[in-house]
Amino acid sequence: MLMDKGKAIGIVVLSVVCCAVMALVETVVEPAYFVKSAIKAAVFLIIPLIFMKISGIKAFGGLSLPNKKAVLGLLLLGAGVYAAVMGAYLLTKARVDYSVLVASLTADQKVEGFLPVALYISFGNSFLEEFLFRNFAFIKLSEHISKKLAYAFSSIAFAVYHIAMIGAAFPPPLTLLCVLGLALGGLLFDYVDDRSKSIYRSWVIHMFADIAIMTIWYINISVSYTHLRAHETDQYL
Repeated sequence: MLMDKGKAIGIVVLSVVCCAVMALVETVVEPAYFVKSAIKAAVFLIIPLIFMKISGIKAFGGLSLPNKKAVLGLLLLGAGVYAAVMGAYLLTKARVDYSVLVASLTADQKVEGFLPVALYISFGNSFLEEFLFRNFAFIKLSEHISKKLAYAFSSIAFAVYHIAMIGAAFPPPLTLLCVLGLALGGLLFDYVDDRSKSIYRSWVIHMFADIAIMTIWYINISVSYTHLRAHETDQYL
């Protein structure tokens, strides 16, 4: 493998800049949700593609389509991820207050209509993040730097970016736990993509995890709405 420190530095710097820009957009600028989504597509996909084109890096080398057998395996993997997240939710909902997560998601979207947002987060947003953090900041970076450093950088960038999104929504101990969990999740995503040099495995895991989160969001929105309607009804009795 031909190492190129200049390209490695470029990937690292651009990845950090992309994360910083999106963190600023999400926490300070706070545009309408679909405007924010378009900005994220430009920052996480278009800009890295332009950099790779200019730098002579093969942008889609890690995006080869899986065969039918692989697709079935990926779907089974995704179903397992969904079941694991939902199982953890069902086991902990009596002891963990998920209203903070739900309130954070609801406030962040600033749109009416659950389904369009849920579909975008599950399929589009997950792909954008996997393209940046796995294809660009891991697979491509590992071609020009030691793999251990690529693992470390990609997973840490993934964790820090998401912590910037939730901000002060959680108390410090839980935030620290989230950082650790996200970093370990990033390492797992890197690992499942490492051998095939394809982001499809991590994308499927990410996608089904997000689908589970959207399911939890919907369940809690429905419960909150039911309680609100019941309270309004009581006022008229």
